[in-house]
This record gives sequence, C-alpha cells and structure tokens, in this order.
Amino acid sequence: MSIRSIARKALVLLIAVTAAVWLSFSSAVFAQYVPDSSLPKQEQARSIEREIASHEQRLAKANRDKVEISKKLEEVEKRILDCYMVIDATEVELACSRKNLNSNLKYLYMEGRRGTLVHLMNSSDVSDFMVNLDRMVNVTSREADDLEDIKAKKKRIEQYQDNLIDFKNEAAALSRSTDTAQLELQVAAKKEELADVTSSIIAMQLPVTQAPAPATFSPSQVYSEPDEGGFISTGQVISGYSSWYGNQFHGRTTASGEVFDQYAFTCAHRQLPFGTWLRVTFRGRTVIVKVNDRGPFIKGRILDLSRGAAEAIGLSGVQWVDIEIVVPKS
Repeated sequence: MSIRSIARKALVLLIAVTAAVWLSFSSAVFAQYVPDSSLPKQEQARSIEREIASHEQRLAKANRDKVEISKKLEEVEKRILDCYMVIDATEVELACSRKNLNSNLKYLYMEGRRGTLVHLMNSSDVSDFMVNLDRMVNVTSREADDLEDIKAKKKRIEQYQDNLIDFKNEAAALSRSTDTAQLELQVAAKKEELADVTSSIIAMQLPVTQAPAPATFSPSQVYSEPDEGGFISTGQVISGYSSWYGNQFHGRTTASGEVFDQYAFTCAHRQLPFGTWLRVTFRGRTVIVKVNDRGPFIKGRILDLSRGAAEAIGLSGVQWVDIEIVVPKS
C-alpha cells in the first residue's frame, strides 16, 4: 500500500472522528440549551407564585380580622363622637364665660367713671367703707374667676381637639386594615402576570407551526363548533382575562395569514404558536378554539376570542377564563 493511500485513509478517519465528536458535542449543547432557555421564565413564574401566596395570606388574615377590627372601629368612632359633643358643650360654656367677663368689665368701667375709689374714700364711717371695699373686691374677684374659667375651658377644648385628631388617625388606620380591595387588586394583577409568563413558557415548549391560509373566504360561511371528543388534554393550563373581537376585523387578514371570520372558532394570543388548539372554559361552558392571530394588546388580557367562540360560552365584555392546551387525536 502506497504512502499516499495510507495518508488518504488517515485523513478520512480523522474527518469521521472529528464529525462524530462535533455531533456529540453539539447534541449535548443543544439538549442542554433547549430546556435551559425557559429557566429564567420558570424562575420568574415561581417568584410570582410566591408573591401571590403572600398576598393571599395577607388577604385571608385581613378577612379573619375584619370582625374584631370592626368592633374596635365602632369604639373609636364613639370616642370621636364624644369628643365632638364635649368640644361643642365647652365652646357654649366658653361663650357664656366671655359674656360674663365682658359684663364685669363693663360694670368696672361704668363704676370707674362714677369714681368708685372716690366713693370708697368718702365713706361716712368704717362700716360704709367696708361695704364699699367688699363690693369692689367682689367685682374684681369675679373678673379674675371668669378669666381663669375661660383659660380652663380653652385648655379643655384644645385637649379634646388633640384627642380627636388621635382618634381620627386611629380610625383611618383601622379602616385601611379592613379594606381588602387593594389586596384583591394586587392578587388579580399578579395572577394576570403569572398567566402571561406561563403562556411564554408554554410557547417555548411547543413546536412553532403556522396553519396555511385558506384559499377562499366567504363571510356567509357557517362554521361548526369543534368536537371536544376529538382532542386530548395536555394538562397545561393558564388562566386570565379574555375579551372578544368581531365586526371591526371581519374579513381582514390575521397575523397567521388566515382571513379572520368572526363566526369561526379562533382566537388571538400573544405568544402561543399559530395552530395551537385551546379549550376555553367560562362558568362551566367550554369551547375549542385555534390560535390564528396575535393579541390582545391591552394590558391585563391574555386572550381574544372570536365572536362565535365567545357566544358559544356566553362570554361578554372582559371575563376571567381558564385555558387548557389540547391536541387533536391522531
């Protein structure tokens, strides 16, 4: 055997070994890459699930505490009412005290003009002097008492006004703790976010297909509802808000290339591959639809049903639905 023949065989063997090693390496890399590509989304989904669980625990606790908190709130509201009544009554008393003080000051002013001190000094005898002095002291004493009374009432009003502010703050805090609307909104928002992320994960795992566009389109065509018995469940379920669309897009081309017929059993989804079949459940009623369009593009919604599919399950407006991916029986 010639040296050239031996070299040729060695080269062929080297190429074969290199190809085998490359195929083995690329297969391992590809096998690792495919599942790993959805890991960030899966971790995000788990994080959202933990947030939902936390919100639901807080919501459950708030619902359990509602009765006790409502009783405390009633007590605080009674204290607030008592404060208002005390403040009102004290303000009336304060007005009376001010009126008395004004009367005393007016009397002293009038007496002063008549020369009260002169009368005192011109007393006819000691007894008369003592009477005039006692009269003068009494008037001055009443003035001082009225002034102290006014100060005390004003201080009492200020004290009850401070109490009123504290009670109002306490009542506001109690009201917030019994208001579960915000927590319910947070739970709903997180569930919508989870549905969107779950859809993305499922879209990564499903094969990318595109149903061919029909050759003809007839707006008067009557579509029969797909038979649920012809499909197999996959167990891949998502939930979220669904809307529907019809007249405005009737006859237009969808994102898949199919012409949209509002009476066909189709739907729009942002991520699921075209041709994916879904079982949509709303209040116990179900319908099978095919993904042939993209949407909805309004935040908080995950599915847009055709008019025919929405009517089949009695869905109107925007409603919460359960969605399961199904596959046709072979």
